[in-house]
This record gives sequence, structure tokens and C-alpha cells, in this order.
Amino acid sequence: MTTTIKKTFASKHWDYFILICRVLLAWQFLSFGYAKFFDDGQFGISGEELNKPIKDLSLFKVMWYLFDHNPFKIIIGICQTLCGALLLYNKTVIIGALLFLPIAFNILIMDITFMEPSMVNGFASRLSYYIFLDLLILYHYKDRMLIVFKAITGNINNRFSHSYGMYLISPILAVLLSLLPLVPVVLFYLVVEPDQMLHALGNAWHGVTKLTQHFLK
Repeated sequence: MTTTIKKTFASKHWDYFILICRVLLAWQFLSFGYAKFFDDGQFGISGEELNKPIKDLSLFKVMWYLFDHNPFKIIIGICQTLCGALLLYNKTVIIGALLFLPIAFNILIMDITFMEPSMVNGFASRLSYYIFLDLLILYHYKDRMLIVFKAITGNINNRFSHSYGMYLISPILAVLLSLLPLVPVVLFYLVVEPDQMLHALGNAWHGVTKLTQHFLK
């Protein structure tokens, strides 16, 4: 009985610790996301730095300037805000914890790559700590994580059987599929600028014909 009580007590405190981790990570990402919407200090450089040649700016300042442009800045803000909210809600905590990892890893890689040596240690160590806490959250829900992992890594077969000929021509069909988004663009420019578009199509056809003849030699 005493052992059971101790285990229950420890499990309850571990569960509460995970809740604190969720609140911490959610707060960090919610504050980061909010800053990207309303704080001019999140990304961007000063007017004095803008007047300097790019060779005189540090990599971090160049990164900070580039990241201050939309839609990049607003999309990152939305992703961080959404991730923070998902971490707080019990039904979506696993989704939030999974979403946290690629965002945090990308920030960590950028910090290590572009930050000045005097800054990188502090930022990288703190972000690594947050990633560790996020992994603890996922470990806490490992039973459900294992179910998801088994479901997505199990043997997946096509719903129907296909002949070997279909498999052989699938690369050609894949190339044609990749060209499908060009159809509305071509149609648009055939109406707006027909001469230029017909000329461009003629050049493209000539290039394809020449490439085909080269391979058939």
C-alpha cells in the first residue's frame, strides 16, 4: 500500500511538472508570436545599419533584416502563436508538442549559424533546454505516441494492384503532373500577351525536341 501511495504521489507530481513545462513553452511561443505581430523590435535593423554596406554587417544583422519581411514574419508569428495555444489545450497538446520541434530546431540552427559568438551560447542553450522539455512532454504521452508511430510506420500498400507497365511509365506521368500548375499560367498569358507566350512555347518545344533527339542518338 505504501509503495502504491508513493508511486501515485510521484506520478501526480510528474504530471504537474509536465503541465508546468507546457505552460512555459506555450508562454514563450505565444510571446514570440505576439512580438512578431506588434513589436517592431522583433526582427529588423536600425536606420544607421541600413545605410552600411552589407559587408560591414554581421550575419545576424543580415538575417534580422531579411526576416523582417512579410509574409515570412507574419507566418512565423502565426505558427508560434498556434503552437503555444495547442500546447495549453489538453486535446491538442501532442499536436502542439510535435509542431514545437521543427520550429524550435529551425530557430536553433539559425542561431548557431548566424548569431555572434557572444550571443549564441546563451540563446542556443536556452532553446536546447526548451527542446528537451518538449521531448519530456512527448515522452509523458508516450503511450499515445506509440499508437501514432505504429499507425504511420505500418505496412502501407496500394489500394489496388497495378501492372509493371504502369510502374515503368509513372516517372513520365509524374513529370507531366509537375507541369500541370503551368496550364492556367500559359492560358492567362495567351490571352494577355499572346505573341510573347507563343514565342516562349516555341522555344520550349524546340528545347524539348533537341533534348529528345540527343537521347535518341
